[in-house]
Amino acid sequence: MRIDSSRSGATAVLRLGGRLDREAAEQLSYTLDDLVRYGARSLTVDLATVTYISSAALNVLARWQQELAAVRGSVKITAPPDGLRETLAIVGWDSSTPGGVVSGDLRLSSWQHHAGGSTSGEYEVSTRVGNGSLVCRLHGGPLRLDRAPLLSDCDVVAFPSSSFGLGIGAIGAGYEECRERLGELVAVAGCAAYFPSDDARMADYLVAAGSTPPSVVLTAGLSCQGEFAKLVRFSPSPNAESIPLSELVAICLEASGGKTAGLVIAGETAGLTGARLRRSPAAPGAHAVQFEAPQVREWLSFASERTHMVRTALITGVVGRGAKGSLAGHLRPVGVVGQLSGHFHAAVFSYQPLPQRTVDLAHLVRGLFSNHQLLDVLHLLWDDRGDDGVGETALVRGVAWVAPISEVS
Repeated sequence: MRIDSSRSGATAVLRLGGRLDREAAEQLSYTLDDLVRYGARSLTVDLATVTYISSAALNVLARWQQELAAVRGSVKITAPPDGLRETLAIVGWDSSTPGGVVSGDLRLSSWQHHAGGSTSGEYEVSTRVGNGSLVCRLHGGPLRLDRAPLLSDCDVVAFPSSSFGLGIGAIGAGYEECRERLGELVAVAGCAAYFPSDDARMADYLVAAGSTPPSVVLTAGLSCQGEFAKLVRFSPSPNAESIPLSELVAICLEASGGKTAGLVIAGETAGLTGARLRRSPAAPGAHAVQFEAPQVREWLSFASERTHMVRTALITGVVGRGAKGSLAGHLRPVGVVGQLSGHFHAAVFSYQPLPQRTVDLAHLVRGLFSNHQLLDVLHLLWDDRGDDGVGETALVRGVAWVAPISEVS
């Protein structure tokens, strides 16, 4: 079995030869996985010199057909020998299409502007809703973590599809049922995820299937509702392997045209710097959260290096430059770019190739929860301890939805 592959941007060509049996199917799967992971979205598979193809190999192609169709990519089979056409027909590939078998629809891009001035990334900005903006609501405050146990003045917040949010909270309808498991939480597009702090080993989530949105208890956090104004597509520049989160959110803030902005990022990861609560500050008998070493390790779970490389992350947050008033209390310095401050949480999933063109946010988010494993929920940090620190989160490619914040309540 022979596999020759080449890639140019989002387009890749595979030329296969010999017998595509079950053993060869595994090799083909690894090859396709690498191509898609590094940005290929339009795949052409040349079968001109293939003498045999098994169902195992066709299952590999069918799997990537479904994966890429979900992100508006395609798989195209070309030049199948006459002896293979019957096999293709048996498994449902339509070999009557001129030039081969085409699946999916790679749509023309609507991107209108290229944002320059970066050293690590290449960015393209598209207008989504010209006057789109967000209303940001504050819930509790970070300083309340210094009091323990937390009182019952937590907010119960519903997250419909037009909203997103983050903070310390739990999925549930009231303080009493949630107080012992408050943890890092993310909500977006009618879906909510959090990591319970009651010795849970896995993150939990709730996806709204009908008109009733998920409700969460927030003791400290942010929620935003409205219309996203811009889409920002990003990928590394030729001389970089990844993009620092601080650079990406600086570009998003600039694209929004505001002093503060809310955003949702779907990105393929190069590594995350983050932490999550190990204990609930509202549990009976809890004492004030300690952020100084060594007591901090009793409260927070964090790693001495970046984690979750080659995963897919759904990041929500708020970024600003010179934020004032009550909102400033929810934000912390973000990297070294432009004296930015922000607050970001990430839901981490098993790897999925992300779209390189326009995509519906709700469709993408529900696809992540439905088809991929939720691995973690983290509060993202900037570790500024120089050589002794972990640094910051970095992403490879993806799409961000962003809008200026017009009101804080």
